Amino acid sequence: MLVVRVRALTGGATLALLAISAPPALVAQDMVTQARALFDRGRLDSALTLVRRAADLEPDRAEAQYWLGMIAGRKAQTSGGLGRVTNAGRSKGGFQRAVQLEPDNPDYQEGLARFLGFAPGLFGGNRDSAIVLAERVRRVREVQGTFLLVDILRQGNDRQKARADSLVDAVARSRPAERTVLIGAAFHYSGTQRPDRALPMYERLVARDSTDLVARFGVARSLVALRRDPTRAQAILRWVIAKNARAGDEGVPPAAPWWRLGQTWVQLGVPDSARAAYQQALEILPRFEQARRSLDSLSRR
Repeated sequence: MLVVRVRALTGGATLALLAISAPPALVAQDMVTQARALFDRGRLDSALTLVRRAADLEPDRAEAQYWLGMIAGRKAQTSGGLGRVTNAGRSKGGFQRAVQLEPDNPDYQEGLARFLGFAPGLFGGNRDSAIVLAERVRRVREVQGTFLLVDILRQGNDRQKARADSLVDAVARSRPAERTVLIGAAFHYSGTQRPDRALPMYERLVARDSTDLVARFGVARSLVALRRDPTRAQAILRWVIAKNARAGDEGVPPAAPWWRLGQTWVQLGVPDSARAAYQQALEILPRFEQARRSLDSLSRR
């Protein structure tokens, strides 16, 4: 319900209150937009309240259902006990309804696939169903679908993990000029503890564009993991920290370069500087458990 307050031209006295009913579709659309903005700012409770209202107003609107899946899923990750179970159910239901309404939308298929692939079975996860959906996305959007499938396969058995590696190698060979592919492949090998394979991919990207913030951070991250040339890694990380503040969505998580910088100081044998870097990472992201463990390990020395 929108309320318009009408005032007289002189004196400013209120003459009437005119109630105008906005169409439910417009109200729902506005709620989805607001919920997305709140979600981006990390205000999950408010975002979830709004998107649930939007989904209730228009149960046949796929966009509202998809964002219910997204926001409730994130809320489930940060909840415990009954709240986690409830929000996981909302997330799965939202994604399933979005796919039911628009079965050929690859973004909605990916949302449901990621839920099914990463949620424990207790909360409704089903990796086999997730793989089927990922294959559907892959037929329409090769790169997006390939890395979606790779992420899901990485959670499986040794045979599935081997297939994930094979898919990454194949797409990297077939599309060697695409930044998205090289970044995805490098992320895969970084995430599977193989920085020796990630490093040359990041180096190739930096050779093409020395201002590629994500790629330069990838080089430093790989060097740190390999315990190779910490002084060079430090120079890169300082550059990343300076540029990252102005990078917006194209940047890297702001606490991560500080944590990696702390690791370089450990490798160089300067614990006080390492401690300061870890503390800075925790100031930026207090729940950064890896930085917390790194700081605790220095205290025990």
